[in-house]
Amino acid sequence: MRRILMSISAIGLLCSLAIAQNDKSVKYASTITAQDMRSKLSVLASDDFQGRETGTEGQKKAAEFLAKFYTDLGLTGPVNGSYYQKFNLYQTDWTDVYIKTKKGTQKNGETFVFRGNGDMQKEAKVATVFAGAGDAKDFAGRDLTGKGVIIIPEGNNANDAVGRAKAAGARIVFIASTDDAGFNTRLPRLARFFLKGRMRVEEDRNAEENMLFYITKAMSADLMNSSTAKLDAAMANGTSSSIKEKSVRLMVKKKVNEVATENMMAYLEGTDLKNEVIVISSHYDHIGQNADGTVINNGADDDGSGTTGVMEIAEAFKQAADEGNRPRRSILFLNVTGEEKGLLGSNYYASNPVFPLENTVNNLNIDMIGRVDPDHEKDPNYVYVIGSEKLSSHLKVISEYANITYTGINLDYKYDDPNDTNRFYYRSDHYNFAKHGIPIIFYFNGTHADYHRPTDTIDKIEFELMAKRAQLVFHTAWLLANRDKRTPVDTKDDMTYDRN
Repeated sequence: MRRILMSISAIGLLCSLAIAQNDKSVKYASTITAQDMRSKLSVLASDDFQGRETGTEGQKKAAEFLAKFYTDLGLTGPVNGSYYQKFNLYQTDWTDVYIKTKKGTQKNGETFVFRGNGDMQKEAKVATVFAGAGDAKDFAGRDLTGKGVIIIPEGNNANDAVGRAKAAGARIVFIASTDDAGFNTRLPRLARFFLKGRMRVEEDRNAEENMLFYITKAMSADLMNSSTAKLDAAMANGTSSSIKEKSVRLMVKKKVNEVATENMMAYLEGTDLKNEVIVISSHYDHIGQNADGTVINNGADDDGSGTTGVMEIAEAFKQAADEGNRPRRSILFLNVTGEEKGLLGSNYYASNPVFPLENTVNNLNIDMIGRVDPDHEKDPNYVYVIGSEKLSSHLKVISEYANITYTGINLDYKYDDPNDTNRFYYRSDHYNFAKHGIPIIFYFNGTHADYHRPTDTIDKIEFELMAKRAQLVFHTAWLLANRDKRTPVDTKDDMTYDRN
């Protein structure tokens, strides 16, 4: 863990800050309390919101909750007077996929799983061969152009085997399990994941055909009009080509469903520098519930905590404005949808900004600030600060100054290490601002055993720590909003970005 040390030159950089005005920020930061945060999060992370999965009734209830909060607060709706930035996402649906066997029509998600892309106009009859474990010798001298191929890969050989099959011209690859009982146990989870494809901001109309089926060894024997014992023997003897080619009838029909969703946002206009905007963001979606609603992933920390933080910070800034201490720069309080689906809401905003990106000075993003991770159990007064000097050396100095002056939290820069395998810098909504060259800070308390589980509940939130972390974001935003000059883009990260 790195504690804060500031150089004399770094402190000198802060001379342009309006110190007298900064002292007023203490009063407004003190309105961010553990009690208020508990009150808001108790609603956001309640069962009534059904885990807030993008496009669901629960997510829309959460949006209504945010809209009412911003309305009651008296902040401006910046989308033609509305707090809603509505848009559609597109999700592929593979429920109309089947394979015909001697035992009847087998449906996707019930006895096998389809993973890939395709859209047949009618049922296909595909000549199919057996290629053992999919080793090089199993494909030697075989032309599989336009055919199906069944492989039973061993160990970690599956990707290599699929590559060999495609190189030999196979149109369809069936990967059979070596453990049918284990496959059938995993099947319901795999089906939930693969029957509905990943959501996209734009409809993917031109994706290449790529048909991959996960099946049991028993089904592979059925398709080849053989037995598992004969398939095993052919693999053991290196004679996979001795299993006669058979025709397999199947259907892959692609549906695309439109999913209506919305980013939520509220705006506080600044004074003399009002054309420049600070964005304070969180994602308010989570991963939802199981099919029958008996298990709900409430996402108290992820990211009910960050959304609550944005709400509290909005309240503090609005009170300041109402008392004659309006910030110089404008502030956009942004709660995005679709983060759990691939940062989709922030991607949509960055492509359709309500305020020009060239006028967007900074993004302060809050994603999980309510818990303590295993590395900090003995020192919980911390927060991970990610990306603060990726694009601007000034931003990190301002962040550290705010912390030394007001909050005294241990700032941990562990995840700024470019060799960190977690790659958290790329995994939350700030990234869609950073890739446009907008200096960002990502505030994060790390993962824990309840991450993306039904056990991420409000009773495990450390509200005093959560309030203190939100106060740090507020103080940093206050400094950024009131200094004379915007933070310059004067350092380079490892991304290509576009900034005028």
